[in-house]
Amino acid sequence: MAEADAPQEIVHVVGGASAPVEEEVASIGAVLSSWAYDVRVLAPTSPQFRQRLAAADVRASEAVAPPGPSVAARWSGARALAAQLQDLRPMLVHAHGFRAGLAALMARRALPQPPPVVLSPNFLPHLLRGPRGRLRRLACRRVLRLADAVVVQTEVQREQLARLDRIAAARADLVPCGVSPHQPPDTLDLGVRRQLLGMTQAAAIIGCVVDTLDLSAVRLFLDAARALCMEFPSLEFALVGSDVDRPRYHDLAHERGLMGATVFVDPHSRLTRALAALNLLVTPQLGWPSGMLALQALAQDVGVVALRGSEVDEMLSGAPGVTIAAGDDPAALGPAIIEQLGEAADRMPLSPQAVDAPGISEMLVSREFFDLAESWGRPGTRSESAPDERSPARSAAAFPATRAARALIAVYHRVLDEQ
Repeated sequence: MAEADAPQEIVHVVGGASAPVEEEVASIGAVLSSWAYDVRVLAPTSPQFRQRLAAADVRASEAVAPPGPSVAARWSGARALAAQLQDLRPMLVHAHGFRAGLAALMARRALPQPPPVVLSPNFLPHLLRGPRGRLRRLACRRVLRLADAVVVQTEVQREQLARLDRIAAARADLVPCGVSPHQPPDTLDLGVRRQLLGMTQAAAIIGCVVDTLDLSAVRLFLDAARALCMEFPSLEFALVGSDVDRPRYHDLAHERGLMGATVFVDPHSRLTRALAALNLLVTPQLGWPSGMLALQALAQDVGVVALRGSEVDEMLSGAPGVTIAAGDDPAALGPAIIEQLGEAADRMPLSPQAVDAPGISEMLVSREFFDLAESWGRPGTRSESAPDERSPARSAAAFPATRAARALIAVYHRVLDEQ
């Protein structure tokens, strides 16, 4: 039994704002709190994120953001984060991302009772890009070697980690993705959501979350969009993200003649609301965070298209609401999008004004058929009836946060026992 004055908190620390990480931390934190674990989140928090944590009895502390994007600024930010961790005196630290991992290791050295550090290398694909790739690799390897445990969500993530450090990849524990089925309902109907986000209410909207997304994956998405727009003029393509490089993406869309069919969507810390406003989510990357994004979309009854060999393929191949493209090129991605749109149309409850549409082309340009505000007008839901066996929400339900929490608790107890 722990001493009365011994540290008791499990602290999840996040170095930078990320909607997939927020979903993971909030879902896991809620389960752990319900199991009487003492959980705190140290992260850049939005009002919505803080509200969700408070509802689950998870304490939140605001993380100090780096003063700038330079290496010196990031190092300064890590030291500030480490100082905050020292003040909290945690029993265990779960670091999400390498910046958080570095801060946790720095704090551990200064504490009289050093806490074990569990690392989720979530931002690996993003951090290894750019001109400082080699320096970042060395720093990330150091963090991986010093962490007491490393957790990955899929075997695809393990394979990507092996390109950086084979030893860390071999010893990494597999903790599956999980989403909470009890998320706060959105009080706005679909038409209002689209209006607030700048989306065309009558269009069939295909979205892609571009935060931390490699530019080549954005090009793949837009190349597929260009081919589809020629045949289906009522499609609209949404680039969703709070960290959108609008000038660059504007140029990419303009080069492909897509400016009239492309919308840039800032979810304003409400990614779930933005996903629920889509007809379809495309995840054109292989690894993190495509798996968690797919589950978030499916939980909102939104279909998903992913690449063959991706972690979505690993997790959800053959699941309702999921289509896996036959290849990783626009010629394969485009037909997969149309296939999933057709399935979404079959699942959609028709309004009384809906017209018969014998083909996918006519269906996509029918304003009545895709008047989603009319068809799914009840606040917080898209259908009055319970989801059928084809519902994407059923696919997300197969990945409960409780299963992920059990696997994570096993890792926590092991590293605590090894101290």
